[in-house]
Amino acid sequence: MLSQMRQEGGLKSVKYVKKSLPSFIRNINAKGSYYNLNIRCRRAVCQNCANFHGPVLGDAGYSKQTHRICNTCKEESESIKKFIEQYKLSIGKDTFSLEWLKSSGLTIDLAKKEYDFAQKENDRAKDKGEFLKMKQELQQVMVDFWINLNYSLREFLFNVMKENELEQLQQQVCKVLGAVLLQYPEIGYSPDQVLITIFLLCFCSEASTYTILTILYSDIIPSYLYPLNLRKTPYDYQHETDQVLQVLEQGFKIKQQEVQIIKPFVRSRIVRYVMTLGINFYMFQTSFFMMSLILGFPKSGYDNFIKSLAVSFYQQFEDIKTFVNAQDDAEAQILRNVKSTQCEKDFTMTKVIIFLPQKRVTQSVVIQRSSDKKLSNQIQPEHNRDIRVEISIKGNQNLSENAVSSEKNIQDQRKKSIEVKANPEADEEKANLKQYIEKIEETLMTKHKLVTELQNRIKELQNQPPQIANNADVDKKLLEANEQLRKRISEYDTQISQLEEQNKYSNKLQEDAQEMVTSIQKSNKELEQQLETSLRTNKDLYLQIKDLKNQSSQQLQPPSPLTPSREKNYQINIALIQKKNEEKLQSQIDEQQQKIVQLELSMNQLNKELLGLQQLNQDKLKIIGNLEVRLIELDSTKRENEKLILEIAALFKKIEHHELVIIQQQEELDNLKAKYDQLFKQHEIQSEELDQVRIEKRQNLEDYERKENELLLIIEDLKNRLAEISKQYQTTSDQLNQSLDHNNQMQNLVKEKDETIKLLETGIAKGVKKIAEIEANHQKQREDDKKTIDELKQIIDQNNKKIKDLEDSLAEKDAKLEEHKKEFKALKVIFVALEEKWTKLDNNHKDLSGKHEKLIAECEEWKKKFNDLDGQHKGLNEKYRLIVIEYEKVKGNTNDKLNEIKSQNEDLQRKLKALEDKHQLLQNQHQALMDRLEKDTQNHIKKVGELDLIIIGLEKKAHEFKTLSENQKLQIDNLQAIIKELEGKLAQADKNQEQRHQQLLVQITVHLEKLTKLENRNSKLELDVLELEKRIQELILYNQDYKNEIIKQDEKITILIKEGQTKESEILKLIQVIEKQKLDLIDYEKIIRELKQRIQELELIIVEKDKKIVEQEKSIKKLQTLLVQFKTLSEEMASIN
Repeated sequence: MLSQMRQEGGLKSVKYVKKSLPSFIRNINAKGSYYNLNIRCRRAVCQNCANFHGPVLGDAGYSKQTHRICNTCKEESESIKKFIEQYKLSIGKDTFSLEWLKSSGLTIDLAKKEYDFAQKENDRAKDKGEFLKMKQELQQVMVDFWINLNYSLREFLFNVMKENELEQLQQQVCKVLGAVLLQYPEIGYSPDQVLITIFLLCFCSEASTYTILTILYSDIIPSYLYPLNLRKTPYDYQHETDQVLQVLEQGFKIKQQEVQIIKPFVRSRIVRYVMTLGINFYMFQTSFFMMSLILGFPKSGYDNFIKSLAVSFYQQFEDIKTFVNAQDDAEAQILRNVKSTQCEKDFTMTKVIIFLPQKRVTQSVVIQRSSDKKLSNQIQPEHNRDIRVEISIKGNQNLSENAVSSEKNIQDQRKKSIEVKANPEADEEKANLKQYIEKIEETLMTKHKLVTELQNRIKELQNQPPQIANNADVDKKLLEANEQLRKRISEYDTQISQLEEQNKYSNKLQEDAQEMVTSIQKSNKELEQQLETSLRTNKDLYLQIKDLKNQSSQQLQPPSPLTPSREKNYQINIALIQKKNEEKLQSQIDEQQQKIVQLELSMNQLNKELLGLQQLNQDKLKIIGNLEVRLIELDSTKRENEKLILEIAALFKKIEHHELVIIQQQEELDNLKAKYDQLFKQHEIQSEELDQVRIEKRQNLEDYERKENELLLIIEDLKNRLAEISKQYQTTSDQLNQSLDHNNQMQNLVKEKDETIKLLETGIAKGVKKIAEIEANHQKQREDDKKTIDELKQIIDQNNKKIKDLEDSLAEKDAKLEEHKKEFKALKVIFVALEEKWTKLDNNHKDLSGKHEKLIAECEEWKKKFNDLDGQHKGLNEKYRLIVIEYEKVKGNTNDKLNEIKSQNEDLQRKLKALEDKHQLLQNQHQALMDRLEKDTQNHIKKVGELDLIIIGLEKKAHEFKTLSENQKLQIDNLQAIIKELEGKLAQADKNQEQRHQQLLVQITVHLEKLTKLENRNSKLELDVLELEKRIQELILYNQDYKNEIIKQDEKITILIKEGQTKESEILKLIQVIEKQKLDLIDYEKIIRELKQRIQELELIIVEKDKKIVEQEKSIKKLQTLLVQFKTLSEEMASIN
């Protein structure tokens, strides 16, 4: 299994390694070499293949301890450090951005200008939805980003970033990505954009990252992959999967059957690679190689990215096949094994491949550069020009409607013609267009001359002196004629402005036509080149087909006579080979024929659009002819009106003078009225404001005094309560510390008892050994019995003293338990007092609920927790009572046991001489055993087993000594029974004591937790009080500021009162002036009435003149008919002569 891992690169994911390797194989090899997992990349590493030890990067930085690192990780980390040192990379610094911007025709200065302009216009942006969404989610996205980073990018960013630069990075991301979303909200927001911006900021400044992101979304990334469009219309990524499979089949010549095995992996996982542009799915160097391919060649950047994806899948093709069902493991293989050097070599094989274009449904973002360049993403947007000429001539409405309709048609045709490509057969039509442009220029020159002549004539007429009689009756009649002439002059001016607009429009048409001609020429050249290349390839393919047929006919001839069966097989093979070759060639021919058909369709479309342009040009010529006719008619009408203008000029000047005088007087009256109204309104407003300010001042002073009094009372109460609580807290803490000390003493006494019992057990065991020796030396002992009896008596006295000491210690324990009861009662009283104080504090907080809602919520939570603690405390009291009852029962049992032990000690007095020396040694080792209690508990079980073995040996010896004495047998049996009983009793005592220790420890921990909670509560209350004090100080400062503002407002009020008084005096003066002017107006009204009467008389005179003019026109017509007749007669006479 390990050999398979090493053959496959040893790059399985964490889950796969743990599943495939058992625990004993994962650590030890058959040869004896140890394996462990590399912390950085989770590879299985052995001592033989990786001897390097070094620090490993984690969440908190490089580890202090060294770990075994595989050779690939070592090489990669060294290469990353060299790369950073070589190019001196740091966040927000321009390094590789120079090349990337240069490839799209931009510089850093232009990028800075665009970025500064975007930052200025951020506030003016109307659609801020995507920006706000990004701003809300950015912090969580950054956290997820650091958690989910792969080990290679993590090491690169850790080495690039400086200390405390993470917050700055988040701010930079917010600024750059926010500017993009505010300027172009149609792109939309997704968390993957944060990853791309962070990656770009490692090589670019803020300005260059902004411009590169705009290049990505305008030139490289298709519009159907914008996050906003994906939310509206989901995309299946079928086109990208087909392109990847196409590269694998055509570029690397993988069979279609094997490619189909990979297809589900590509279809399901290509979304992750495309949305992040491969970042965080490869090692750092490979992801940098992909980004340089995308940004170094922006026109083919997206295609290069898909080809690089196909190259990465090709490198790990076999691993992907094996892990088709486990796609996470396949991604791990791609991440670890794909290398940038191999990608560069393999990418050259994909340059020959050409992708079919995808149909674009939506339109890409159009970004306006400072150099007036518009970047578009594979879609050429329609450039709409809103030029609408409105011809409004009253006499010829039909002409104006026709002109407007023709202009709309022209614009529609222009919109269609912008997206049209060139046609190689349009050279003749180009010549026609040039001729048409020349005609338009000639007509426009003639129009311009006519317009200038008309303007000069009008100026001359206006400057001529008046030639009018002094009769008053004539003046009255000519007033109406003057008004009519003014109207006609205004109409002529509008017509002239319209003609000037038409002139501008024709100039724009010339420019557009020239641009169309140049674009058509370029596209014609490109199409001609494409056709030539396609024809050449077709010829080459036909020649290849012929050569292959000839070769197959020559090579596949049978060299020697064969059997009929062999001949059949030979012919079948030849036919199959020919079919395969023909199918390949036919597929190539079909592809080229499809290209030719597409080119022919584009040519047909171009021909149709050129015909439309010709029709538009004919319509333009018709419109120009109509305009020329209209100009001639205008000349005739102007000549007729010149006479009337000369006659009316003087009257016009007089009337204008009178009108100007009247208008000036009316304007002065209106201004005075307006000033009076304004002053009166200001006076009313100021008086209202003064009243409101006085009322608010009184209310604010009253509220301020109330608030001050309330806050002072609250502060005093809180300080007193805090002092009481602190005192109570100190008393409770002292009592609890005393109780803890007592508990520790009890635990030490219990441990001492346990040790004495264990010593007795060991003494008994050793006494049993000595019994054998005593039986062997029974005769000698009889002689020395008298001496030993005296010594045993001394020992018995000592044991009796120890028993008394134990009884005294038990009495002390009882007294201590009673003290504990008293202490618990005191704690109950303290808890009751605390409950009362908490209730008081809650009531005080309720009084301040309107101003401190947060504090009320916290107090309610504390109340709930306090009730829970009260219930827990009651439960603890009940447990304590039960513990006391159990302790009394245990005490009675121990007394009984002590009585039994006394009786047993009386029986064993004669047989415990040898225990004195050992007992003294055990007393000296008492302190050492205290430190080794944990080990002794484990060894106790072994000792019990040893005792069993010793008892078996004693039984054997007893059988040997049966012959000696039956009395000794009985004594030995009795001793064995006593020892077993003692062992059982001691084991039960140990268990009971351990249970008691655990219960006491649990109770102590509970009490400590309660103490910590109470301390936390008190600390929170102290913080709350401090916050309240701060708020009170802030309110005091605010009130002081408010008082100062009130004083300032009082000063302003006094100033306003003085100004109001001055304005009232001014108003009185104005009223007097207005009354004087009213009298003057009455006089002017009389003059106006007289002028109106004169005007009416003039109107009558004009009517009579109109009648005379009509009669003169009739006579002129008669004269014209006579002249015509005279001309005809003269012509006839000339012909006769």
